[in-house]
Amino acid sequence: MRVFDYIIVCKSPDFKNVDRISQFMLFISVISFSYSIYLGLFPKPALIFAIMTSSVSWWIFCIFQRKRGSMPYYRLGLLFASWGWFLQPNGLIISGIFLIAALFERQVKFPYEIAVDPAGIVINTFPKKHIPWGAIQNLMIKDDYITIDFKNNSLIQKQINEPVSEAITLEFNSFCKEQIQANNQ
Repeated sequence: MRVFDYIIVCKSPDFKNVDRISQFMLFISVISFSYSIYLGLFPKPALIFAIMTSSVSWWIFCIFQRKRGSMPYYRLGLLFASWGWFLQPNGLIISGIFLIAALFERQVKFPYEIAVDPAGIVINTFPKKHIPWGAIQNLMIKDDYITIDFKNNSLIQKQINEPVSEAITLEFNSFCKEQIQANNQ
């Protein structure tokens, strides 16, 4: 396991769109499963009822999590819905889409972190980005924002999650300046 000298946690955006897509997927699943039962596609629909109940229960649980202020993860409900789609006639592709959504939802909602050490910079997104010091023109923290200026004229600027003290800011900025100068020689 790699140990970094500095890890900066940036403010996370609101994941309302991701949550809305997950809720829409669960809604479509429940409607489709109900319609399949209505059409009589299942002679014994107890398993589909159980899957629908599990998906709706998890959806309600996620709504209460959101109201309490914590981040909801719909992946278990999407996993149940994927199972239900797998049982549907010709639902294998849709089942795969739901399974992929369940697997990647947590990664999409992972906090944006920037880790810095003498080997380079790692941005913890999906997928992880490793940036060597040779590609950086400037990296600094100022006014609770971290700015990464690349040599190819691109720029990343993110607001930091918690205020940083002046001493840590100076220490971090001097560390980054040393690393950039060492790699430019």
